[in-house]
Amino acid sequence: MTRLSSVDERSTMTTGCVIAFGSALLTGFMLFINGSLVMAVLTALARTGPSWTSNPEFSQFVLFLVPVLMVVAEWMMIDYVRTRLRPRSADQ
Repeated sequence: MTRLSSVDERSTMTTGCVIAFGSALLTGFMLFINGSLVMAVLTALARTGPSWTSNPEFSQFVLFLVPVLMVVAEWMMIDYVRTRLRPRSADQ
C-alpha cells in the first residue's frame, strides 16, 4: 500500500462520515419541524374538531407516527429529485 492510497482511503472515509453526520442532522431537523407541524394541527383539531381528536392516546400515537412517516416521504422526494438532477453517465 502506498502513501497515496492511504490518503485516498482516509479522505474517502472522512467524506463518508461527514455525509452520514449531515444526513443525521438533516433528519433530526426534519423531525423537529414535522413534529411541530403535527402538534399545531392536533391542537387546532382538539379545539374545533371531533371529540376523538382530544383523546390523549390518539394524540400521542399521531404525534409519534406521522412525523416519522413524513421524514420517510421527504427522503424519498429528496432521492427522486437527486436522481432527476444528476447528469447521466455515458455508459447508462
